[in-house]
Amino acid sequence: MQSEQRVMLADAPALIVGGGPTPAPGPRGTVVLLHGLGASKEVQRPEAYLLARRGYVAVILDAVGHGERRHPDFEHRFAPERMADSFAELVAQAAAELPTVLGVLAEQGWSRPGAVGACGISMGGAMLFGAIEAGAVLDAAVSVVAPPPRAYAHLARYFPTPLLLQTAGADTLVPASDARAFHHALTPRYASAPERLRFVEHDGEGHMFSEAGWGRVWDEALGWFDRFLPAAGAGGPD
Repeated sequence: MQSEQRVMLADAPALIVGGGPTPAPGPRGTVVLLHGLGASKEVQRPEAYLLARRGYVAVILDAVGHGERRHPDFEHRFAPERMADSFAELVAQAAAELPTVLGVLAEQGWSRPGAVGACGISMGGAMLFGAIEAGAVLDAAVSVVAPPPRAYAHLARYFPTPLLLQTAGADTLVPASDARAFHHALTPRYASAPERLRFVEHDGEGHMFSEAGWGRVWDEALGWFDRFLPAAGAGGPD
C-alpha cells in the first residue's frame, strides 16, 4: 500500500503519493502532475499511484484557482466570453508558481537533483510549457493534449529538457495540428540531441481518451520518465 500525504508546497495544496512517512524521493525520482481545467489534484490520483508503483514519488498539485483554492466565481471567470483571457491569466500564474514548488520539494527532501519530472494534462500541459519558459529546471517532461504557447518566442528555453509531446488525432478541443506545428518548431532546437524530443499522436482518440488510449498514453509517459530519470545510484540515460 502506497503512502498518501496532503501537504502545502508554498501556496499550492498538494497530494504526495509514494515514498514513506518522512520526506524522501522515490528510488526512481519525483514526478509532479498538473491537472486540466476545472479538475483538482484528486482527479489524477490513479496516475499518481501508477507512478508510485513504478518507484516514483508522485506530487499532484491543485492548480491556481482549483481544488482547495478554487475561485468562488470560477464559472463566471471561465464563461465562454471570458475563457481565453482567464485561461491565459491562470496559466501564467501557475507557470510562475511551479519553479517555487520545485524548490520547496528539494528543500523538504521530496526530490533529489537530476531526477525531477513533470507531466501536464491539457491545461496542465500549458502550465508546464509556461514553467519551462519561465526557467523551471526539469529532468524530464511530458505533455498530453496540451495547447501550445500562443507565440514561439522562447523556444530556446526548452532544450535540453527531455520533452515528450502527446496529442490525440481526433481532438477537437486542442487540435493535433497545433501540437504538430509546435513539435516542428521545436525540432531544430533539439538538433544536437534529437532523442530528447519525441512526438506521439494517438490516432482516433479525442480530448477525452478511451481507456485503452489512456493506457497507451501512460505507457509512453512511464517509458519517458524511466529513460530520463535514472534510479538512485544509477548513471544517466543512455
